[in-house]
Amino acid sequence: MVNNFKSESRWLRLVFMVVFGVVAYLAAFLVMLIAIVQVVHGFIMSEPNDRLLKFSAGVNRYIFQIAGFLTYNSDVKPYPFSDWPVSAQCEKRAGKRAERERNGSDDD
Repeated sequence: MVNNFKSESRWLRLVFMVVFGVVAYLAAFLVMLIAIVQVVHGFIMSEPNDRLLKFSAGVNRYIFQIAGFLTYNSDVKPYPFSDWPVSAQCEKRAGKRAERERNGSDDD
C-alpha cells in the first residue's frame, strides 16, 4: 500500500482524472447549449443543423471517452492526447441528407 502512495504514475493519473472531470463537466454544459441551438434551428429551418450534428456527436463520444478514463475502463487519455472522436452514424445521416437534396425530394 505504501508503494501505491509513492507511485508517481498513480498521482499523475489522479491529476489527469481531475482535469478530465472538469472538462467533462464543461462538455456536458456545451451539449445543453447545442441542444438549445438545435431546437431553435429546428423551428426556423425545420431540420437540425448538420455541422452541429457532427460536432455534437463528437462531443458525446468525447464525454464517453472521458467517462471510460475516469472509471478505469480505459487507460487511453482522451483528446488532446488521442484523436478527436468522430461518429460514423452522423456521417451516414449527413450523406443521406445530401442525397435527398441532390434528388430533390423533401420529407416536409
